[in-house]
Amino acid sequence: MRKMTLGRTGSVAFGLAVAALAAAPAFADDAEIQRRIEERFSKAGLDRDTDVTIRVQDEIVHLGGIALTLADARRADREARKVAKTVINEIRVFPETTRSDRAILKDAEKAVYTYARYGVFDAVGVSVDQGVVAIEGFVFDSVRRREIEERVARVDGVRDVHNDLRLQGTSTYDEQLRLQMYARIYNDPLFAQYASWPEPPVRVFVDRGRITLAGTVRSKVEQAALGFMAGESLAFSVRNIVQVESSVPEEDAPRNEG
Repeated sequence: MRKMTLGRTGSVAFGLAVAALAAAPAFADDAEIQRRIEERFSKAGLDRDTDVTIRVQDEIVHLGGIALTLADARRADREARKVAKTVINEIRVFPETTRSDRAILKDAEKAVYTYARYGVFDAVGVSVDQGVVAIEGFVFDSVRRREIEERVARVDGVRDVHNDLRLQGTSTYDEQLRLQMYARIYNDPLFAQYASWPEPPVRVFVDRGRITLAGTVRSKVEQAALGFMAGESLAFSVRNIVQVESSVPEEDAPRNEG
């Protein structure tokens, strides 16, 4: 029987062929990933509403180009992540209509404070700088954290959202301390009148046994009383950042527009 042998040239050629075969599936996977993302973009209408580019290399998706709204840029990101594990989102947001930071702030605050889940265990501050909205403070759970950010992202003119919201502690001790603090405040004669308000003025945050009180009250007597009540609790520490209405800058104070 005659043996088949490979010379030096044959070995090199064979090695190149094996390497090519090994690389082929990766290219095929990249092309398939791109095709599936483009299909999802088309179904979502993103091919009409944005000018987003898709590039796939080694199964890593790179999104670039331009979107008119932050909501569309994030929607593109979500659609791509349904297909690929790794997505690098470099989409730039250029709103169709330029809006002032003041106008964006007004709508962003409305998006936060009209949120149906927003309650006594949430306290969110909003600021805007060149179309970039920052939300900070605390919320009850991760659902609120995500949904508040999504609501703000849909505001016209927003270029990006920086979410620095903290979550309430989830331990049994934190939960008990939070409920006890709430009951102590709103059962007290000074604050009982506020208990039925849609938006109670004093907010309670508890994490790892530490209490933070936020909100706005009418007098320094109420402010001091809150600190005293929290100090009598079994909290490891107390932070009272409740403000008095008279000390809140006019531009931050609520306005009654007739």
